[in-house]
Amino acid sequence: MSDKSKSTSPSVERIVCKVCGKTLTRDQSIKAVIGHRCDSLLAAGFDAVKLAAHYAQVTGAIPEGYVKLSDLDKKVKREKGHVPGLTISKMVKAIGRDRALESALHPIARPVYDVRRHRWVNGWLMTKAGLVAIATGDFSKAPKA
Repeated sequence: MSDKSKSTSPSVERIVCKVCGKTLTRDQSIKAVIGHRCDSLLAAGFDAVKLAAHYAQVTGAIPEGYVKLSDLDKKVKREKGHVPGLTISKMVKAIGRDRALESALHPIARPVYDVRRHRWVNGWLMTKAGLVAIATGDFSKAPKA
């Protein structure tokens, strides 16, 4: 049931999770053809149909001004020493936790998935005010999403 396709290197196969489609890198996940996060979600009562419906709900066109979550992650790591209380865990909480399975703290922090399952967030979160909002959980000064 695994989806195997050629990566950029002709001799390396890319094995993806049978639930979410992300590329698997851990040996245990590759053998099971399911990522550890999807496996734990299935164990917690989510099924493949519920997860697929969730991903369909949060997947769409990326609005103008949005940035990849990985870029925000890098910015948070660079700025955490300059913004009191800023941590990666607070960023993850702000967007609705991993896989956006919970509600974001504020509509401006709600991620959008593209068809490749990359997460995008509003670029305002990369600003000083956005980073402070992530650190404090106070999004009262956020622009309307």
